[in-house]
Amino acid sequence: MASIAVVAAAGRTGKIIVEQALAAGHQVTAIARNPDALRVRPGVPADSGTSTVARAADARLTVRAADVLRPGTLDGLLSGHDAVISALGSAGRGPTTVYSAGTASIAGAMGTTRRLIVLSSAGLAAPADAGPVTRLFTRLLYRVMRDTYTDMLRMEELLAATDLDWTAVRPTGLTDRPATGRPRASVGATQRVGSRTSRADLAAYILGHLDDPATFRTAVAVSS
Repeated sequence: MASIAVVAAAGRTGKIIVEQALAAGHQVTAIARNPDALRVRPGVPADSGTSTVARAADARLTVRAADVLRPGTLDGLLSGHDAVISALGSAGRGPTTVYSAGTASIAGAMGTTRRLIVLSSAGLAAPADAGPVTRLFTRLLYRVMRDTYTDMLRMEELLAATDLDWTAVRPTGLTDRPATGRPRASVGATQRVGSRTSRADLAAYILGHLDDPATFRTAVAVSS
């Protein structure tokens, strides 16, 4: 089992990653701006629908507060883990530096930890085997999401300049559907995958490839 730090653990994708990691027996440090969203809440009924993370009094779960956009708040939280997973995401479509600045903060706090997995997007580029319809859709989507995608590209360029064993996981359109148990992936993001990705499948893929050297220092397109 691995020791994993999950940044932005209180988000929709981050919570699922933490839940699946705990279920798999990993030791997890869950890092969030609002750690109360992840802490055990005494008196909450087991059937209340509350997140597994919020309900589970798990000795393998450590919750820490940090804002990646505030310098120094990650100091001492990431070093010593087998892997760090960033589930950072921005709200809205306007200009953002969440991905690039947040990842720069994470990279600077890694210490002895060398493995970093970040979330990006399959919309950054059409795969080499994409047909004309897919290429057109990718161009249109890039126009709509240009501020977000521009910052994601800055993030990936920043990672490429480090010596970390990083992976930029690029899911297609995210959904809250149940896991299919059969996530599709293209290492190098050179081939088409499906058009939708359940967060559960995304989490399963990430956790299943924590130490896969084939995914080091490259982008991986993922879908359900």
